[in-house]
Order: sequence, then C-alpha cells, then structure tokens
Amino acid sequence: MEKLPHRKRDTLAHATLLALACLGGMALPHSALAAPADQQDAALPTVTVTGEKINRSLKDTTTAVTVLHDADTGEIKSVYDAAAATPNASLNGAGIVNIRGVEGTGPGTGYNTLVSGSRPRVSTTVDGMSESWNGQRYVDASPWDVEQIEVLRGPQSTTQGRNTMAGAIVVNTKDPTFDWEGALRAGYENRDGKVTLAGMISGPITDELAFRLTAEGLNGHGFIDYPGQMPWDGSQINHSSYRGKLLWKPSALPGLTAKLTVSHRKDRGEYLNYVDGNYFDYQYHRLSTQARYQDSFNNTVSTDLQYQFNDAWTAHLLLGHSDNVSTFKDTDTPPLNMRLDEKSNTVEARLAYAPQNGWLSGMMGVYYYDRDQNLHTFRFPNLLAKDRLKTAALYGETTLALSDKWSLNLGGRIEREMQRRNTAFNPDVGGQSQANYNMGETLFLPKAGLSYRYSQDTTLGLTARKGYNAGGSGLDDNYVYYTYNKEEVTAYELSSRSTFLDNRVSLNANAFFNQYTGYQAMQQTNGSSRFTNIPKGESYGLELEGKARVTSMLTISAGLGLLNTKVTATDAAHPGILGNQFNYAPHTTINLGFKQRLPHNFYVGGSLNRVGSYYSEITNDPNLKAGDYTVVNLNTGYEDARWGLRAYVNNLTNRGVLYSQIASRSNNLGVVGAPRTVGVTVDYRFN
Repeated sequence: MEKLPHRKRDTLAHATLLALACLGGMALPHSALAAPADQQDAALPTVTVTGEKINRSLKDTTTAVTVLHDADTGEIKSVYDAAAATPNASLNGAGIVNIRGVEGTGPGTGYNTLVSGSRPRVSTTVDGMSESWNGQRYVDASPWDVEQIEVLRGPQSTTQGRNTMAGAIVVNTKDPTFDWEGALRAGYENRDGKVTLAGMISGPITDELAFRLTAEGLNGHGFIDYPGQMPWDGSQINHSSYRGKLLWKPSALPGLTAKLTVSHRKDRGEYLNYVDGNYFDYQYHRLSTQARYQDSFNNTVSTDLQYQFNDAWTAHLLLGHSDNVSTFKDTDTPPLNMRLDEKSNTVEARLAYAPQNGWLSGMMGVYYYDRDQNLHTFRFPNLLAKDRLKTAALYGETTLALSDKWSLNLGGRIEREMQRRNTAFNPDVGGQSQANYNMGETLFLPKAGLSYRYSQDTTLGLTARKGYNAGGSGLDDNYVYYTYNKEEVTAYELSSRSTFLDNRVSLNANAFFNQYTGYQAMQQTNGSSRFTNIPKGESYGLELEGKARVTSMLTISAGLGLLNTKVTATDAAHPGILGNQFNYAPHTTINLGFKQRLPHNFYVGGSLNRVGSYYSEITNDPNLKAGDYTVVNLNTGYEDARWGLRAYVNNLTNRGVLYSQIASRSNNLGVVGAPRTVGVTVDYRFN
C-alpha cells in the first residue's frame, strides 16, 4: 500500500466539492422532481436520530450518521457486523468498529490494554448503557429485537462523552407494546453447524403497564480449526442473551413514561479469530499459545424516566448499573488464566426544549459515571490491577433560527475525569514491578455549527467540534512502568442532506478534516511495546450515502467512503513514522444493497461491502498489510404477516477477509473473517 500522492489528494478534494455541489447547490425545484401519482406511496420512511441526546430527523442532523433498521434478519449475528457495513467503517479483529481510520479499540488490545486500562475510541451504548471494554470484545451484542442501530462518525464527545473520539454506536432495542405480539425464530448455518433459537413476547399487564421479554441462544462452532490435542474444544461457541422490559404510562400522569430494563448476556468458548500458516486454510496450530476459552457475562439493570410537561418541554432521567465479568484460560506453558470483574453506575439527567416550529430549541444535561475494575491474571504473567474511574459532566446544546433559512448551533461539554489505577506484576514476590497512576483532569469540549436550508429538499451544514481520549499508565513488555498523555482531535465537517421525488430518494454527504494532537499509538520504545503519543496527525475524506425506493417493490442503497490519513509530526524517539498513514485506514470503502419484493410475498436481496487495503501498524510495515477484500451477500425468502422463511449466503465468492496481521517471532498471525457461509432461518410472528 503506497501513500496517497498529491494527484490522488487533489482528486479527493475535487470529488468532495463536486458531491456537495451536486447534492446541495444543484438541487432541482420540488415541482420538477414530483413522483408519478401511481408511485407516491413508495416514499422512504422518516428516519429519527437519537444519538445526540435530542431526537432529530436525519435531514436536520449535520453529524455524519447511518441509521440501520431491519438488521435483525438472521444472517447478521452482531451489531458490530451491521455497523461495519457503512461508509469509512471497517471491522477490527478485536471486535470494535474502526471509523475514519481511527482504531476503534484504542491504540492497543489484549495484554497492553489490560495493564494500562486504555479506552476504546468508539463507544457502544445499548438502551443508554455503555458497553464494557477490556482489550477484547468478550460479550457480544446481538441485533435480535433491536429497533435501530445508529453509527455516528467523527468525535461525539460533546453529547456522548467518554470514549467517542472516533465515533459512537447507539443501539435502541424495541419497547413493550400495549397490543399482544410475539415472535419465534429457528436458524441453522452450515459452517460447523451453528444453531440459533430466539423468542419474543410483548403485551399489556394492565391498561397502564406493558412488558416485553426476549431471549436468544446460539450454539455451535467457529470457522477456525485447531489441529492437535487440546484440553477443550477450541472452536466451541455458546452465546445466550435475555432481556426484560416494563413500560409504565400512568393515566394519572399522562406525560410520564417509565421503563425498567434488565438484561443478561453470556458468551462461552472461542473468541479470538487467530490463524497462522496459510491464513485462509482457517487453522491455528500454535496450541501452546493463545488458544483460549472464555466464560464471560454481562448483567445490566436500568430505569429510564421521561416526563413531557407540554409540547415544548421534556425531562429525562436514566439510572443504571452494570456488572461485567470477563474470564479466559489458555493452553500456554505455563498457562495464562484471567479474570476481570467490573462494576459501573450511570446517572444522566437532561431537560430538552423543542417547541413546534420554534425559533429556539436545545437541551442541557448532567452526567455521572463510576467504574470499579479488578483484574487478576494467574500463573504467567501474574498481574493484579485495581482501577477506579469517576466521570462527571455538564453538557448542553442549542439551535437558534437566525432566519427562515439560516440556523446557528452551539454546544459544549465540561467534563471532569478522575482515575486511580494500581497495577502490580508478580505481587507475591519481592521483585515485583508496580504502576501507580492517579489522574484528575477537567476539559471543555465545544461544538459550533451553521445550517442553511437551501430548498425544501436540501439542507447544508458546517460544524466544528473537539474530542478527546484520556491518558494513562501501564507496564511494558519488560514490566517497566510508564505513562502516556491524552489524545485530542479538532474536527471540521461540511454536510448535505437531500431528498427528492417525494421522499423516494435520499442523498447525504459529509466532507471532513480532522487535526489530531497527542494521537495514541502502540510503538517500540527502548526495546519494548508501549502506548506513545504522536505529536500531530491529520485525516480528511468524504462520505456519500444514498437510498432510493425505485418502485414500491424495489429499494436500493449505496455508500462510499474516501479517506486519507497522515502522521504530520513525530517525536525524537520515533522519527521513522513521519508521513505514515494511520493503521486501519483504508482509502476506500464501498457499500451496496438492494431488496426486490416479488409476487406472492417472495423477495430477493443482497449486499456488497468493499474495504480497501491498509496497514495493521502505525509503522506501515508492508509485511503487515490487511484489508483489500470485497464481501458479497445474497438472500431470498418468503414473508407474510405470520411466517417468514429466509435463505442466505454470506461471502458468496468465498473471499479471504483479513482484518489485521500480528507480528510474531516465527510466522505472523492473521485475524480473519468468516469464509462462505450458507444459512436458513424460519420466523413465526403472532399478535
């Protein structure tokens, strides 16, 4: 992979200007784009974005965001798989999506994250509760019974807060209903015999109280083989999840809505998609190292209260607790066993003012989060770490209509974070190494933007905002204590939102430029791997998304991501990375999809996702390239009001998918995606 030459940079710049001009300044009059009378019932549904803490239509949202509905079709097993099929996004081998060339996991994974407590750069929330991150995605989140998934690109620190320097994934599950409904699903995949069973039931308890219960289980084997003798089945996979919701709407307080959500998710078995040798033989031979078996779970309970005083004022309160346990054992000699216990509490309250057709709207909120984390690894290495984190924030945002076309948006977040972390290597012997870190910092994260309603169908926007991720400390490969500083980004973005043909076509564009300071990266320092701070870096690019209801029976979608990243300043210890690209930063992503409904309730659909090549490391080692894959998926089936039958093929062409390469003393390791997989699901719905 070569660095982007000036000619290609100019092409990218010209493409950005051309796209914004086409979507904004050259929009045709509404009357000229009117749909034929026999097709006016084929309008695209209205899309609402919730991830910025105030409900807005997609057309009024300047942030680059993709909102995914109907991800719960059977062939997608994780919300992260769905989120990765969006512009300038890609899957990370450790389980979190990379966005705009910024590694979603943070600068490291595995051991380095465990001993340093580093943070992800892409946060995930499910029903307002943050997902835990401990160097690897141990407990997955399924799209079963999910209402929508929002993928917000670019820093979201103003409204989402911590761990959102690259973006955020917001998952909203379905709420209880006051009408009876239920669903059952059975699914099977040919690749090593995965079986899925799922169910949902929802309905009223009283006229004021409704419930919803969901359950899902997946059992089988992964796609990687482990030749040789192991003390357990190395490819076994077992996932289960349960969620219960109560919805209360008291008639005595007609503006009050109260929700109680309780969930339990558990994952056992294989979780590392490591291969060696010929990667696409899908085998892992090093059974003496990193052939691991996990047994992890996540429990959450939350209360979500909302009170609408009138048509303009709404108050919201979220109280939540999460209990997360991540454990694994491996076949190393001597073996490495890990247990990490994490408990966290979340409190968030906000007040929103959004009058119908008002000249002023906005919201203000307060946020509190604390986390207690205890880590213990047994045998070798023997590590003991205790981590205490507290975050408190005050945030707000307001939109002021300057005229019938121009609007000004201002926002900001004041956040205070305190972290105390104590890590010890070989704590039971005299020659132990220790890392004691006590940090407290207050930051102001501003946001400003202008919107211009060019026409009834097109809105243009310009925004600037700041984001950050905290610093920390750790023990390097030689168990020597070190610290690293926070990383910050200033992001500038142009946006265009357009609809045509009576809302049968939507076209969205975002062009962005990011300046990074103190960008965190894993590098060799004094002969050992450490988190370091790169003084300066930058990225710029373009994202285009379109969706069209060609007829009432045919829907098509397309997305394009263009990206360039560069290290623009280095320190004296790492001069060789000057001018390098960021790792996990493909120049191009392409996403295509369609669904064609056929007579008698049959349908056919498919998708294509292209990810360009990129480097696995910030050093841009050509021997550690990854990416450069195109995955084609097809599906067909039958669905009516009660029954659904769906057959699908994922990775139709059986293309080798390489997420990253890991340098090793002998042969490199590969982190890979699944080969061709054929599956079928049967759904039954009742009401």
